[in-house]
Amino acid sequence: MSFVPSPPRSRHWTFTAVATGLVSPVLLWGGWRSYQSWERCLRIQGVRISDAEAEIPDACSGVNAVFVLLMLVGIGYVAATAVTGLCVGVVEGRHRRGFGHRRWATATIVGITAPWALVTYASGYGIGRLLPAPATDLAWAEGRDAGPRILAHLARGGQPTTVHASGFLTVEAVYLDVLLRYARHYGVSVTYTQTSAVAFGSAGFVAGAMLANAIGNSSAKYRAERIARAQWREHQAARVVLTPTATWCNVSGLWLRFDHAAVMEYHLDNFGAVLIFADCEPLRLNGPPAWAHAVLFGYFRFGAPALATLPFLSPIRAALSPTP
Repeated sequence: MSFVPSPPRSRHWTFTAVATGLVSPVLLWGGWRSYQSWERCLRIQGVRISDAEAEIPDACSGVNAVFVLLMLVGIGYVAATAVTGLCVGVVEGRHRRGFGHRRWATATIVGITAPWALVTYASGYGIGRLLPAPATDLAWAEGRDAGPRILAHLARGGQPTTVHASGFLTVEAVYLDVLLRYARHYGVSVTYTQTSAVAFGSAGFVAGAMLANAIGNSSAKYRAERIARAQWREHQAARVVLTPTATWCNVSGLWLRFDHAAVMEYHLDNFGAVLIFADCEPLRLNGPPAWAHAVLFGYFRFGAPALATLPFLSPIRAALSPTP
């Protein structure tokens, strides 16, 4: 198994709902008001709007130009949102994502304010579902499915399967050899320089220079505090090997050993696992194979009977539960 980036978030649906919710009513209102103004102007000039052969009076040419401009903008807006909906639908359907990312509230707003875009999105989504899924998505699904499969196998009394870890030498058997995203959580010490400004000139110039210097010092202090605070660092892809007693991570060419017996807490979410230790910085392993790591870690650390009750395995046990 190999690492595949986490599925993208669905913020574009929120943006689309907000954008169409604002733009569509404005264009509709502007077009209707300009049409009414044009019709009123023609009526005053004694021209009927249904008379195709009548020339537009000069007094109404300005109003007519505004109406035509808004019509062209509206047509362009409808065409652009329709094409965008079609393209996004094809991409999301091919990647087997939920319809509208299952953001039903935002999808409803888009359907009300730009129904043509939702229709083309649905058409594109159907086309995308007929296309083969990308290899990266298949790898993601395979990696995520490995955890529940291993858990079910071990729960039935099966034994974990060893794997061949090419180039990795250990006296212990290896049960997992995957690529995951590696990160550590810690703070650092940061030094920064405060500057002092000396200005000569008018009172306004001196005050401006002092203010600019204060703003610069404040910005440098904030930047240093932001860099120094505890956060996830050292983000990189790392080869991760699991044995019965330890998890090994190859970071920048060096093998780091994390003893399972030293793990104080283990947290699991949709995208990764977090291991907290008593004497070193927390470790995060991000990617689909993290679920397999969680199951094997629980098995070797606590034994097969504990797999049914370990709290951090609850997302995997939920994935095993039949959908009602």
